[in-house]
Amino acid sequence: MEIKLLKTFIAVAELRHFSRAADALHMSQPALSKQIGALEASVGGKLFERGRHGAELTLFGERFLPDAQSLVGDADDMLARARDASSGRVGHLRIGICLSVLTLVPRVIAEFRRENPGVAITLSDLSSAEQARRLLAGKLDAGFLRLPAAAGLSSFKVIDEGLALAMPAQSRYKRLPANLDVLNDIGFIALSRARGPGLAAQIDRWCSERRFVPNVTQHAEDVQSVLTSVAAGVGVAFIPSRAQHLLRDATVLPLPGKQAKWRVGLAWPSAREHAVTARFVSHVRGALSRQAND
Repeated sequence: MEIKLLKTFIAVAELRHFSRAADALHMSQPALSKQIGALEASVGGKLFERGRHGAELTLFGERFLPDAQSLVGDADDMLARARDASSGRVGHLRIGICLSVLTLVPRVIAEFRRENPGVAITLSDLSSAEQARRLLAGKLDAGFLRLPAAAGLSSFKVIDEGLALAMPAQSRYKRLPANLDVLNDIGFIALSRARGPGLAAQIDRWCSERRFVPNVTQHAEDVQSVLTSVAAGVGVAFIPSRAQHLLRDATVLPLPGKQAKWRVGLAWPSAREHAVTARFVSHVRGALSRQAND
């Protein structure tokens, strides 16, 4: 049964007049009469009695009207939901994040949620390597990770990041010592390489350039544990510089050199079309643009 026939029927039923209904629907009266005739043939009964003063519903028509209104309403709701889904206004978004964006991304996501209340969001704190793996496997929709992104992912830069040295507040070193070996007397706390392979590789490159081998006396499975240990005076640690906002009672020294720099960006699968992801990517671009202009 065609929805347009039901809408024509409802218009005539509400206006009680074929000519006025035809005007309201922007169609000719013969075309409207033809549609009503087609609907009557389809349902097997007469819907209207036409007279000098208009059109009145038959008993059959009166009984059919609530069902027609319900069916048209359901069709309109279904179409509205489909349009919202295709525009990315409803759905589920799985986002990967890293430590470096914790001062920026929660605010951006909160703004996105206010503008798109029909989108549910799941956040996962993951290494860049794990984010890339999940993005390519279809287990994440977007992720804030270390650039360049893996093949098969589209991306753009969000922030510049740098390596820093975190030291206990009571340490006598307030600047990077010329002889790095003195830091080994204190000992290094390191994030497990499996939990942060990108950060570990960055540290390796920076240290290799200076022919320095850190004396790692303690490993941790998360960055928060690394930072807590530094603050407690257990040792020193290489950390992303933007993690310093999580540190209390510690000194953070930005490290020099090209090997201490990298970029963090937003990445998403190139081949998989996802309306909600596209809307989120556009929102992040806009937020960065507004931030740059402030």
